[in-house]
Amino acid sequence: METYGDKQTALSEAVRRLEQAREAGIDVVIDATSFDIRRDVAFGREASLKSGMHIVASTGQHLYAPPSFNKTLEELADFFVQELVTGIDGTGIKAGVIKVASAGEAMTPAEEKAFKAAAWAHAATGAPIITHSNSRLRGGIQQADLLEAESVDPGQVIIGHSNDTDDLPYLEALAKRGFMLGMDHMFWGNAAGASLSSQARGEIIVRLIEAGYASQIVLSNDWVLGDTDRDKVNPDGLLYTLRKTLPYLRARGVTEADIQAITMENPKRWLTSASSAAAG
Repeated sequence: METYGDKQTALSEAVRRLEQAREAGIDVVIDATSFDIRRDVAFGREASLKSGMHIVASTGQHLYAPPSFNKTLEELADFFVQELVTGIDGTGIKAGVIKVASAGEAMTPAEEKAFKAAAWAHAATGAPIITHSNSRLRGGIQQADLLEAESVDPGQVIIGHSNDTDDLPYLEALAKRGFMLGMDHMFWGNAAGASLSSQARGEIIVRLIEAGYASQIVLSNDWVLGDTDRDKVNPDGLLYTLRKTLPYLRARGVTEADIQAITMENPKRWLTSASSAAAG
């Protein structure tokens, strides 16, 4: 909020950006903000109502929980379930997605606890899971191993930030196991000194599609309202995929059927298949 001076100004800017995205054809935004990184679901609800954009809130945990958040695995899983079933912070707004994160190649004990709690909450509610991963260090492997060990269906998990690497064997191995690959950092290739250009990040998507993994790819922009550093690198904000990524993929020969899969069918399957499984 500090970027805009006050909450009302921030809300007006959020509504403007969301309306712009909705008019361009985007109708759902996944807000992957968890309790420990200044989540404000009431703000999100107001922005949703004023813009007409459907926003899905998240439970879960990011990289560093507050020191006071000292829960057992069982308590943490119950906390996630409560936010999914009853609502968040007494608002009645229910989360629809579980977000968890690990920072490196090997998980810390706290990160393992968060991922196990996410798996337990998923089993109880059917809510899909999205992760923060360090793909440069192949961090998705341990995430995948832990979640599979907890009997989570890989098709209900997006391994986030997967296009921070061009390590095709690593990405293919995750896709072959059935995990979804979150290609959400295309714009960071435009940053000064980026080790992996946006073109290189787009090329890895093309190669994965050519290898037969179009059904395992989803696109996003990892956009944050008021993050001036991100806005400098990505002035298109929520529209980066439409304005930059998809034109690149089309120019590289990706078919409309594959584009339909990665932009519509895959995210829809991820969002709905878990709930259907839980209902069954």
